[in-house]
Amino acid sequence: MLEISAQGEITRLSMARSFGGRALHSVSAYLVGDTLVDSGCPATADELVDWCRRRGVRRVVHTHHHEDHTGGDAALAARLGIEIWAPAATVPILGSFYRLPWYRRLVWGQPQSVAARPFGGTVVIGGAPFRAIPTPGHAADHHCLYDPERRLLFSGDLFINQRVTHARRSEDAATILSSLRRLLELEPELVACSHAGLVPDACAAIERRIAFWEELAGRAASLAAAGRSTRAIRRRLLGPEGAMTLLSCGDFSKTNLIRSLLGMSGGGARALV
Repeated sequence: MLEISAQGEITRLSMARSFGGRALHSVSAYLVGDTLVDSGCPATADELVDWCRRRGVRRVVHTHHHEDHTGGDAALAARLGIEIWAPAATVPILGSFYRLPWYRRLVWGQPQSVAARPFGGTVVIGGAPFRAIPTPGHAADHHCLYDPERRLLFSGDLFINQRVTHARRSEDAATILSSLRRLLELEPELVACSHAGLVPDACAAIERRIAFWEELAGRAASLAAAGRSTRAIRRRLLGPEGAMTLLSCGDFSKTNLIRSLLGMSGGGARALV
């Protein structure tokens, strides 16, 4: 499933594997000039190639290696000769992509390995230089891409939305918050997020994102100090887990987020279960 929308010079490509005409979980790539920022998931690679074929796309630039951001690479490179550019730490992962957990293969598909070129502190997107900002936490190789002239920020998977309630086991809440604060220092006006879409009034949205986790961390720490378990805190503050937690065998859950937030405050030692 591939849906296209445009705002000025930015074209958003929303992609998802679908069953019975219904999308499982969507992710967005963005076209600016001749450059795609990320390439969606493996399940939509054929549709993406067909769409790009007559649009003069010359390169893909990546924010990080995850399969919903790099899944179109192999098909684009093999069929259209499109160049793949990525942060230096991302390049070897793309060159020998690891076997995904089964639930991620179900939702997105398994990427094929592809040769990519590393970029450094700047990368060209649609003819303009963008700063490559290291923003780890969601993934160690995660970068945001920023044009200070237009104050346009491609945020990859760092922003997501203003009320993020789930985390993977591998994610670190303290590092993510530090990366979000770094974005505020840039003073962007428009965020192009891989899941929330185009987000205006960017600084206010990022501030609300940070405030939500800071408030949640404080409430969780208070409950942990009163002797509540991690699961009890999660039930109190975020409610029950959803289907994706069961499907992922707990890899993606509200409990993971509470545990990581407690680790920031030192409350984890008092809420181990």
